[in-house]
Amino acid sequence: MADAASKKDRALTGGIRLFRIAGIQISIDFSWFIIFFLLLWSLSVGYFPHAFPREKAAVYWAAGFAATILFFASVLIHELAHSLVAMRHGLSIPSITLFIFGGVSQLSEEAKDPASELKIAIAGPVSSLMLAGVFYGLQALATGSSHPITGAVMGYLAVINGALAVFNLIPGFPLDGGRVLRAIYWKTKGSLSKATRLASDIGKIVAVIFIIFGGLQVLAGALISGLWFVFIGIFLRSVAQSGYQEVVLKQLLNSAVVRDIMVLSRDTVKVSPRMGLDKLVKDYFLHYGYKGFPVFDGETPVGLVSLADIRGIPEGTLPARTVEEVMKPLNDEIIVSPDTALSDALLRMRQDGRLLVMAQGHFLGLITKTGLLRFLEMKKVLGEE
Repeated sequence: MADAASKKDRALTGGIRLFRIAGIQISIDFSWFIIFFLLLWSLSVGYFPHAFPREKAAVYWAAGFAATILFFASVLIHELAHSLVAMRHGLSIPSITLFIFGGVSQLSEEAKDPASELKIAIAGPVSSLMLAGVFYGLQALATGSSHPITGAVMGYLAVINGALAVFNLIPGFPLDGGRVLRAIYWKTKGSLSKATRLASDIGKIVAVIFIIFGGLQVLAGALISGLWFVFIGIFLRSVAQSGYQEVVLKQLLNSAVVRDIMVLSRDTVKVSPRMGLDKLVKDYFLHYGYKGFPVFDGETPVGLVSLADIRGIPEGTLPARTVEEVMKPLNDEIIVSPDTALSDALLRMRQDGRLLVMAQGHFLGLITKTGLLRFLEMKKVLGEE
C-alpha cells in the first residue's frame, strides 16, 4: 500500500520477524492477522462460492488461502520495489512491515533529490502493474483447464494488483501518487518542505473524501466496507499530517548543530562522583528539577548520572551509596562534538536525554532533549524552516 514508513514506522515497533531479503528485515505487525483472516473469510465464503457455486467447501478455502497469501506476497513485492530502488539511491531500508492497511517500508531518511524521490515513488505502482499483467497471463493459461477456480484466483490477483497500483497513484501524501506529486513540485520550487506540505494537504483532502464516502456507505447499509473506507481515511489523514511534520523536523535538525543549543560549561550544574545518592536526590534532582547531571572529579568530567540510574534503588540505602556507583562512565556513547548535527545528537540521546559536549578532551557544555525540543518550538513559532 502506501510507502508510509518514515512517517508511521515509529508506530509499528512490535510484530513478528519473518526473514530478510537483500538485508531488509521482513516482519508482520500483529494487526496484519485481522485483515488476513477477514480477506480469507470473504474470499472463501463469499467471492469464490458466488463465482463457482458447485464446488466443495474445501476447494473454496484452498482457493481463498492461496489468493490471500499471493495478495500479501504482491504487497510485499510492491514495498520491496520501493526499497530496492531507494537502496540504489543510497538510502538505508532497515525493515518492511506488513500490517492491517498494507505494507510499510522504513526509510532511514528522505530521498536526496527530486529525481530519486520520483523513481522510488513510482517503483511500487509499476511493480503492481507488472504483477497484474503476470496474473492476467496466468488466468488466460488456466482458462479451459480442469480446475477453472485456479483461473479465478489468478483473475482476482490481476484485478487486485491493478487496483493497488491505481489506488496508490492517487496524488495525495502518503500514497505513492502523493510522493510523485511531491517530487515534481520539489523539482519545480526547490523546497522539499513546501512540496511535502502541498502533497500532505492534498492527502488530507483525499482522506476526508474516503471518510465521507465510507460514512455514506454505512448509511446505505454497507457497514463493513463503509467502516473500512472510514478507517483508511483516518489512517491516511494521520500519516499525511505526521509526514509533513517529520520532514520539517528533520530539516530543522539537520540545519542546526549542537553548539547552537548547548548549555555552556559555566552554566552547567555538576555533581561529584563521591556525593551520596541521598544528597543527589534532595539537593539536585528535587531542587533543580533536572533529570540528569554531568559528573566531575574536580575539573575533570568522569561521567553522567540520571534519574534512570537510581530508579529501583531502595530509599533506605541511598545514604550509603555514591554517584560513582551508579553513573555512566565517560565514553563515546554520552559524548558529542559541538559541530554534530542536532538530528544525529537526538538519535544518540539515551534515556536520560542528555549528552556531554566535548572537543579535544575539554568539556564545553551540555545538550538536553528538553533544550532541543524548546529550540524546535521556537523555530516553529518564528516560522523558520
